[in-house]
Amino acid sequence: MKVNIKHIIKRDGRIVEFDLNRIRNAIKKAMISTKRYDKKTLDKVLNYIVKIINDKYGEEGTPTVEEIQDIVEFALVKFDLYEVAKAYIIYRKEREKIRREKMLLLNKDKLDEVDKAFSLNAIRLLSARYLLKDEEGRVVESTKQMFQRVAMTIIIPDILYDPRIYHRDGGLEIHPYEEFNFEEYDGRLGFTYENGDRMTWNRYHLERMKYLYDELNRKGMMKYSWSEFIKMLEEGQFSDYATKAYQYYDLMVSKKFIPNSPTLFNAGTRLGQLSACFVLDIDDDLDSIMNAAKDAALIFKSGGGVGINYSKLRPEGDIVFSTSGVASGPVSFMKIIDTVTDVIKQGGKRRGANMGILEVWHPDIQKFITAKEKEGILENFNISVLVNNKFMEAVDKDDKYPLINPRNGE
Repeated sequence: MKVNIKHIIKRDGRIVEFDLNRIRNAIKKAMISTKRYDKKTLDKVLNYIVKIINDKYGEEGTPTVEEIQDIVEFALVKFDLYEVAKAYIIYRKEREKIRREKMLLLNKDKLDEVDKAFSLNAIRLLSARYLLKDEEGRVVESTKQMFQRVAMTIIIPDILYDPRIYHRDGGLEIHPYEEFNFEEYDGRLGFTYENGDRMTWNRYHLERMKYLYDELNRKGMMKYSWSEFIKMLEEGQFSDYATKAYQYYDLMVSKKFIPNSPTLFNAGTRLGQLSACFVLDIDDDLDSIMNAAKDAALIFKSGGGVGINYSKLRPEGDIVFSTSGVASGPVSFMKIIDTVTDVIKQGGKRRGANMGILEVWHPDIQKFITAKEKEGILENFNISVLVNNKFMEAVDKDDKYPLINPRNGE
Protein backbone atom coordinates (compact mmCIF):
# COMPACT_ATOMS: atom_id res chain seq x y z
CA MET A 1 0.00 0.00 0.00
CA LYS A 2 1.05 3.55 -0.64
CA VAL A 3 1.27 5.85 2.35
CA ASN A 4 -0.46 9.20 1.79
CA ILE A 5 1.25 11.45 4.31
CA LYS A 6 4.30 13.36 3.11
CA HIS A 7 5.89 14.61 6.33
CA ILE A 8 6.40 13.81 9.99
CA ILE A 9 7.14 15.98 13.03
CA LYS A 10 10.39 15.09 14.79
CA ARG A 11 10.89 15.38 18.56
CA ASP A 12 12.83 18.61 18.14
CA GLY A 13 9.94 20.15 16.21
CA ARG A 14 11.49 19.81 12.76
CA ILE A 15 9.21 18.68 9.96
CA VAL A 16 10.91 16.16 7.69
CA GLU A 17 9.90 13.80 4.87
CA PHE A 18 8.15 10.63 6.03
CA ASP A 19 10.19 7.50 5.29
CA LEU A 20 8.29 4.19 5.55
CA ASN A 21 11.54 2.25 5.30
CA ARG A 22 12.53 3.46 8.77
CA ILE A 23 9.47 1.71 10.19
CA ARG A 24 10.16 -1.42 8.15
CA ASN A 25 13.77 -1.59 9.37
CA ALA A 26 12.78 -1.03 13.01
CA ILE A 27 10.19 -3.84 12.92
CA LYS A 28 12.61 -6.11 11.07
CA LYS A 29 15.29 -5.60 13.74
CA ALA A 30 12.76 -6.36 16.49
CA MET A 31 11.67 -9.52 14.65
CA ILE A 32 15.23 -10.70 14.14
CA SER A 33 16.15 -10.07 17.78
CA THR A 34 13.22 -12.29 18.91
CA LYS A 35 13.80 -14.89 16.15
CA ARG A 36 10.36 -14.15 14.68
CA TYR A 37 11.43 -12.67 11.37
CA ASP A 38 9.20 -13.58 8.44
CA LYS A 39 9.00 -11.39 5.35
CA LYS A 40 5.32 -12.14 4.64
CA THR A 41 4.33 -11.30 8.20
CA LEU A 42 6.43 -8.13 8.07
CA ASP A 43 4.65 -7.04 4.88
CA LYS A 44 1.22 -7.72 6.43
CA VAL A 45 2.06 -5.67 9.51
CA LEU A 46 3.46 -2.86 7.39
CA ASN A 47 0.37 -2.76 5.16
CA TYR A 48 -1.85 -2.59 8.24
CA ILE A 49 0.24 0.29 9.61
CA VAL A 50 -0.07 2.16 6.31
CA LYS A 51 -3.86 1.64 6.32
CA ILE A 52 -4.19 3.11 9.81
CA ILE A 53 -1.98 6.08 8.92
CA ASN A 54 -3.95 6.77 5.72
CA ASP A 55 -7.31 6.48 7.50
CA LYS A 56 -6.24 8.67 10.40
CA TYR A 57 -4.23 11.39 8.66
CA GLY A 58 -5.26 11.35 4.99
CA GLU A 59 -3.00 13.31 2.66
CA GLU A 60 -2.84 16.56 4.62
CA GLY A 61 -2.13 15.31 8.14
CA THR A 62 1.33 15.46 9.72
CA PRO A 63 1.73 13.02 12.62
CA THR A 64 4.47 13.14 15.23
CA VAL A 65 7.13 10.47 15.61
CA GLU A 66 5.52 9.33 18.87
CA GLU A 67 2.12 8.91 17.19
CA ILE A 68 3.60 6.73 14.46
CA GLN A 69 5.44 4.62 17.03
CA ASP A 70 2.20 4.08 18.95
CA ILE A 71 0.56 2.83 15.74
CA VAL A 72 3.46 0.41 15.18
CA GLU A 73 3.08 -1.03 18.70
CA PHE A 74 -0.67 -1.44 18.21
CA ALA A 75 -0.17 -3.23 14.88
CA LEU A 76 2.36 -5.68 16.32
CA VAL A 77 -0.03 -6.62 19.12
CA LYS A 78 -2.90 -6.90 16.58
CA PHE A 79 -0.94 -9.65 14.78
CA ASP A 80 -0.10 -11.43 18.07
CA LEU A 81 3.56 -10.48 17.80
CA TYR A 82 3.83 -9.79 21.53
CA GLU A 83 7.54 -10.60 21.83
CA VAL A 84 8.31 -8.42 18.81
CA ALA A 85 6.21 -5.60 20.27
CA LYS A 86 8.09 -5.93 23.56
CA ALA A 87 11.46 -5.76 21.76
CA TYR A 88 10.27 -2.75 19.80
CA ILE A 89 9.08 -0.99 22.99
CA ILE A 90 12.35 -1.75 24.78
CA TYR A 91 14.29 -0.38 21.81
CA ARG A 92 12.08 2.71 21.81
CA LYS A 93 12.61 3.25 25.56
CA GLU A 94 16.36 2.75 25.21
CA ARG A 95 16.48 5.34 22.44
CA GLU A 96 14.53 7.73 24.65
CA LYS A 97 16.97 7.10 27.51
CA ILE A 98 19.91 7.86 25.21
CA ARG A 99 18.23 11.06 23.99
CA ARG A 100 17.64 12.25 27.54
CA GLU A 101 21.23 11.59 28.61
CA LYS A 102 22.54 13.41 25.52
CA MET A 103 20.35 16.42 26.32
CA LEU A 104 21.59 16.38 29.93
CA LEU A 105 25.24 16.18 28.85
CA LEU A 106 24.81 18.94 26.27
CA ASN A 107 22.73 21.13 28.59
CA LYS A 108 19.96 21.57 26.01
CA ASP A 109 16.25 20.80 25.60
CA LYS A 110 16.39 19.47 22.04
CA LEU A 111 18.93 17.52 20.00
CA ASP A 112 19.90 18.63 16.52
CA GLU A 113 20.91 16.43 13.61
CA VAL A 114 24.60 16.52 14.56
CA ASP A 115 23.94 15.50 18.17
CA LYS A 116 21.98 12.52 16.85
CA ALA A 117 24.73 11.51 14.42
CA PHE A 118 27.17 10.84 17.26
CA SER A 119 26.94 7.96 19.71
CA LEU A 120 26.25 8.45 23.39
CA ASN A 121 29.87 7.60 24.20
CA ALA A 122 31.05 10.22 21.72
CA ILE A 123 28.76 12.84 23.27
CA ARG A 124 30.05 11.91 26.73
CA LEU A 125 33.62 12.47 25.56
CA LEU A 126 32.78 15.68 23.70
CA SER A 127 30.98 17.20 26.67
CA ALA A 128 33.75 16.19 29.08
CA ARG A 129 36.69 17.46 27.03
CA TYR A 130 35.93 19.32 23.84
CA LEU A 131 32.82 21.46 24.09
CA LEU A 132 33.20 24.95 25.53
CA LYS A 133 32.03 25.49 29.11
CA ASP A 134 31.21 28.49 31.28
CA GLU A 135 32.91 29.34 34.58
CA GLU A 136 30.66 26.91 36.42
CA GLY A 137 31.60 24.04 34.10
CA ARG A 138 28.32 23.92 32.19
CA VAL A 139 28.44 23.14 28.47
CA VAL A 140 27.67 26.29 26.47
CA GLU A 141 27.99 25.04 22.89
CA SER A 142 26.50 22.17 20.91
CA THR A 143 28.40 19.56 18.93
CA LYS A 144 27.33 21.37 15.78
CA GLN A 145 28.64 24.69 17.05
CA MET A 146 31.99 23.11 17.92
CA PHE A 147 32.47 21.89 14.36
CA GLN A 148 31.36 25.28 13.01
CA ARG A 149 33.87 26.97 15.32
CA VAL A 150 36.64 24.77 13.89
CA ALA A 151 35.58 25.20 10.26
CA MET A 152 35.53 29.00 10.58
CA THR A 153 39.07 28.88 11.99
CA ILE A 154 40.42 26.71 9.20
CA ILE A 155 39.38 29.06 6.38
CA ILE A 156 40.97 32.21 7.89
CA PRO A 157 44.37 31.68 6.22
CA ASP A 158 42.68 30.74 2.93
CA ILE A 159 40.94 34.12 2.85
CA LEU A 160 44.01 36.12 3.87
CA TYR A 161 46.08 34.47 1.15
CA ASP A 162 43.41 35.15 -1.47
CA PRO A 163 44.92 37.04 -4.46
CA ARG A 164 42.19 39.67 -4.12
CA ILE A 165 43.94 41.02 -1.03
CA TYR A 166 47.31 39.22 -0.90
CA HIS A 167 50.40 39.82 -3.05
CA ARG A 168 52.74 36.85 -2.83
CA ASP A 169 55.86 38.75 -3.96
CA GLY A 170 55.49 41.46 -1.32
CA GLY A 171 56.93 44.93 -1.87
CA LEU A 172 53.61 46.70 -1.22
CA GLU A 173 53.22 49.75 0.99
CA ILE A 174 52.79 48.76 4.64
CA HIS A 175 49.42 49.94 5.92
CA PRO A 176 49.34 51.76 9.30
CA TYR A 177 48.47 49.57 12.27
CA GLU A 178 44.79 49.83 13.23
CA GLU A 179 43.08 49.15 16.54
CA PHE A 180 39.99 46.96 16.33
CA ASN A 181 37.08 46.29 18.68
CA PHE A 182 36.82 42.51 18.55
CA GLU A 183 33.85 42.31 20.93
CA GLU A 184 31.83 44.70 18.74
CA TYR A 185 32.22 42.38 15.75
CA ASP A 186 31.74 39.14 17.70
CA GLY A 187 29.25 37.04 15.70
CA ARG A 188 28.66 39.74 13.07
CA LEU A 189 30.90 38.53 10.27
CA GLY A 190 30.45 35.19 8.55
CA PHE A 191 28.54 33.23 5.94
CA THR A 192 25.02 31.95 5.36
CA TYR A 193 25.11 28.64 3.53
CA GLU A 194 22.56 27.53 0.95
CA ASN A 195 20.74 25.35 3.53
CA GLY A 196 20.13 28.41 5.71
CA ASP A 197 22.78 27.62 8.31
CA ARG A 198 24.82 30.62 9.41
CA MET A 199 28.42 30.37 10.59
CA THR A 200 30.18 33.40 12.07
CA TRP A 201 33.54 34.38 13.51
CA ASN A 202 33.69 35.15 17.22
CA ARG A 203 36.07 37.62 18.85
CA TYR A 204 38.84 35.03 19.17
CA HIS A 205 38.57 34.07 15.51
CA LEU A 206 38.92 37.73 14.64
CA GLU A 207 41.92 38.17 16.96
CA ARG A 208 43.75 35.38 15.12
CA MET A 209 42.66 36.80 11.78
CA LYS A 210 44.06 40.24 12.62
CA TYR A 211 47.26 38.74 14.01
CA LEU A 212 47.89 36.96 10.70
CA TYR A 213 46.85 40.04 8.70
CA ASP A 214 49.31 42.23 10.67
CA GLU A 215 52.10 39.71 10.13
CA LEU A 216 51.54 39.67 6.35
CA ASN A 217 51.11 43.44 6.28
CA ARG A 218 54.51 43.92 7.94
CA LYS A 219 55.96 41.93 5.04
CA GLY A 220 54.29 44.26 2.51
CA MET A 221 51.96 41.58 1.16
CA MET A 222 48.50 43.06 1.83
CA LYS A 223 46.80 45.08 -0.89
CA TYR A 224 44.27 46.71 1.44
CA SER A 225 44.24 48.13 4.95
CA TRP A 226 42.63 46.17 7.79
CA SER A 227 39.51 48.38 7.83
CA GLU A 228 39.16 48.03 4.04
CA PHE A 229 39.48 44.25 4.39
CA ILE A 230 36.78 44.17 7.10
CA LYS A 231 34.50 46.19 4.84
CA MET A 232 35.08 43.64 2.05
CA LEU A 233 34.02 40.89 4.47
CA GLU A 234 30.89 42.83 5.45
CA GLU A 235 29.97 43.31 1.80
CA GLY A 236 30.22 39.57 1.20
CA GLN A 237 33.14 39.77 -1.23
CA PHE A 238 34.54 36.51 0.20
CA SER A 239 31.23 34.66 0.46
CA ASP A 240 32.58 32.05 -1.96
CA TYR A 241 34.56 30.69 1.00
CA ALA A 242 31.28 29.57 2.58
CA THR A 243 31.50 26.46 0.41
CA LYS A 244 34.98 25.64 1.71
CA ALA A 245 33.89 26.17 5.30
CA TYR A 246 30.92 23.85 4.89
CA GLN A 247 32.97 21.24 3.04
CA TYR A 248 35.31 21.06 6.01
CA TYR A 249 32.36 21.11 8.40
CA ASP A 250 30.70 18.23 6.52
CA LEU A 251 33.91 16.18 6.64
CA MET A 252 33.88 16.43 10.43
CA VAL A 253 30.15 15.88 10.94
CA SER A 254 30.18 12.84 8.63
CA LYS A 255 33.19 11.52 10.61
CA LYS A 256 35.27 11.13 7.46
CA PHE A 257 37.93 13.39 8.99
CA ILE A 258 38.39 14.71 12.50
CA PRO A 259 41.27 17.12 13.28
CA ASN A 260 43.54 16.66 16.28
CA SER A 261 42.35 17.31 19.82
CA PRO A 262 44.01 20.75 20.29
CA THR A 263 42.16 21.99 17.20
CA LEU A 264 38.83 20.85 18.66
CA PHE A 265 39.79 22.30 22.05
CA ASN A 266 41.22 25.63 20.97
CA ALA A 267 39.99 26.73 17.52
CA GLY A 268 38.05 29.96 17.97
CA THR A 269 39.03 30.25 21.65
CA ARG A 270 41.34 32.52 23.61
CA LEU A 271 44.28 30.08 23.30
CA GLY A 272 43.88 29.49 19.57
CA GLN A 273 46.60 26.81 19.69
CA LEU A 274 46.02 24.07 17.10
CA SER A 275 49.21 22.00 17.22
CA ALA A 276 49.46 18.63 18.94
CA CYS A 277 53.24 18.14 18.89
CA PHE A 278 56.13 20.39 19.92
CA VAL A 279 59.89 19.84 19.96
CA LEU A 280 61.74 21.41 22.89
CA ASP A 281 65.49 21.92 22.91
CA ILE A 282 67.47 21.40 26.12
CA ASP A 283 71.04 22.57 26.69
CA ASP A 284 73.39 21.29 29.35
CA ASP A 285 72.57 23.85 32.03
CA LEU A 286 69.91 24.18 34.72
CA ASP A 287 68.34 27.35 33.31
CA SER A 288 67.66 25.63 29.98
CA ILE A 289 66.27 22.53 31.67
CA MET A 290 63.87 24.49 33.88
CA ASN A 291 62.79 26.72 30.99
CA ALA A 292 61.93 23.55 29.06
CA ALA A 293 59.84 22.38 32.03
CA LYS A 294 57.95 25.70 32.02
CA ASP A 295 57.38 25.53 28.25
CA ALA A 296 56.20 21.93 28.56
CA ALA A 297 53.68 22.97 31.24
CA LEU A 298 52.19 25.63 28.96
CA ILE A 299 52.00 23.16 26.08
CA PHE A 300 50.28 20.53 28.25
CA LYS A 301 47.80 23.15 29.42
CA SER A 302 46.83 23.83 25.80
CA GLY A 303 46.35 20.13 25.02
CA GLY A 304 49.65 19.51 23.22
CA GLY A 305 52.53 17.12 23.80
CA VAL A 306 56.32 17.50 23.62
CA GLY A 307 59.35 15.70 22.27
CA ILE A 308 62.79 16.29 23.80
CA ASN A 309 66.25 15.07 22.82
CA TYR A 310 68.24 14.80 26.07
CA SER A 311 71.55 13.97 24.40
CA LYS A 312 73.19 17.33 25.20
CA LEU A 313 73.01 16.62 28.93
CA ARG A 314 76.18 15.29 30.55
CA PRO A 315 75.99 11.71 31.87
CA GLU A 316 75.28 10.65 35.45
CA GLY A 317 78.34 11.01 37.68
CA ASP A 318 80.07 13.53 35.43
CA ILE A 319 81.60 16.58 37.11
CA VAL A 320 79.71 19.86 37.59
CA PHE A 321 82.35 22.57 37.99
CA SER A 322 80.04 25.31 39.33
CA THR A 323 79.11 23.27 42.40
CA SER A 324 82.04 20.83 42.58
CA GLY A 325 79.38 18.17 42.50
CA VAL A 326 78.35 15.45 40.06
CA ALA A 327 75.62 15.41 37.42
CA SER A 328 72.49 13.33 37.90
CA GLY A 329 72.13 12.53 34.17
CA PRO A 330 69.39 12.81 31.53
CA VAL A 331 67.02 10.25 33.07
CA SER A 332 66.75 12.23 36.32
CA PHE A 333 65.80 15.38 34.42
CA MET A 334 63.22 13.44 32.42
CA LYS A 335 61.52 12.81 35.76
CA ILE A 336 61.04 16.57 36.19
CA ILE A 337 59.04 16.79 32.95
CA ASP A 338 57.19 13.60 33.92
CA THR A 339 56.11 15.21 37.22
CA VAL A 340 55.06 18.41 35.45
CA THR A 341 52.92 16.29 33.13
CA ASP A 342 51.20 14.64 36.11
CA VAL A 343 50.45 17.97 37.78
CA ILE A 344 49.14 19.75 34.68
CA LYS A 345 46.91 16.88 33.55
CA GLN A 346 44.82 17.34 36.71
CA GLY A 347 43.64 20.76 35.54
CA GLY A 348 44.01 20.39 31.79
CA LYS A 349 41.65 18.95 29.21
CA ARG A 350 43.59 15.75 28.70
CA ARG A 351 46.74 14.02 29.85
CA GLY A 352 49.99 15.42 28.47
CA ALA A 353 52.36 13.17 26.58
CA ASN A 354 56.12 13.14 26.05
CA MET A 355 58.61 11.52 23.73
CA GLY A 356 62.06 11.27 25.27
CA ILE A 357 65.02 10.72 22.95
CA LEU A 358 68.63 9.79 23.70
CA GLU A 359 71.21 9.25 20.99
CA VAL A 360 72.89 5.87 20.89
CA TRP A 361 76.37 7.26 21.61
CA HIS A 362 75.41 8.78 24.98
CA PRO A 363 77.12 7.15 28.02
CA ASP A 364 73.75 6.83 29.83
CA ILE A 365 72.10 4.98 26.95
CA GLN A 366 71.67 1.73 28.91
CA LYS A 367 70.15 3.56 31.90
CA PHE A 368 67.82 5.28 29.46
CA ILE A 369 66.72 2.04 27.77
CA THR A 370 65.87 0.38 31.09
CA ALA A 371 64.43 3.48 32.80
CA LYS A 372 60.80 2.38 32.40
CA GLU A 373 61.27 -1.20 33.61
CA LYS A 374 59.91 -0.35 37.06
CA GLU A 375 56.22 0.43 37.34
CA GLY A 376 55.43 4.07 38.08
CA ILE A 377 58.61 5.48 36.52
CA LEU A 378 58.28 7.89 33.53
CA GLU A 379 54.69 6.80 32.92
CA ASN A 380 54.03 9.93 30.86
CA PHE A 381 56.91 9.17 28.48
CA ASN A 382 57.51 7.12 25.39
CA ILE A 383 61.25 6.63 25.02
CA SER A 384 63.14 6.26 21.74
CA VAL A 385 66.78 5.63 20.91
CA LEU A 386 68.21 7.69 18.06
CA VAL A 387 70.60 5.50 16.04
CA ASN A 388 73.00 6.39 13.22
CA ASN A 389 74.68 4.53 10.37
CA LYS A 390 77.93 4.14 12.31
CA PHE A 391 76.13 2.26 15.06
CA MET A 392 74.29 -0.01 12.61
CA GLU A 393 77.57 -0.80 10.85
CA ALA A 394 79.07 -1.77 14.22
CA VAL A 395 76.07 -4.05 14.82
CA ASP A 396 76.57 -5.74 11.43
CA LYS A 397 80.26 -6.31 12.21
CA ASP A 398 79.64 -7.25 15.86
CA ASP A 399 82.14 -4.50 16.62
CA LYS A 400 82.58 -2.15 19.57
CA TYR A 401 80.89 1.25 19.45
CA PRO A 402 82.24 4.28 21.35
CA LEU A 403 80.15 6.17 23.90
CA ILE A 404 80.89 9.90 23.98
CA ASN A 405 80.53 12.44 26.78
CA PRO A 406 78.60 15.38 25.26
CA ARG A 407 80.29 17.82 27.67
CA ASN A 408 83.84 17.35 26.34
CA GLY A 409 83.68 14.89 23.46
CA GLU A 410 85.70 12.23 25.29
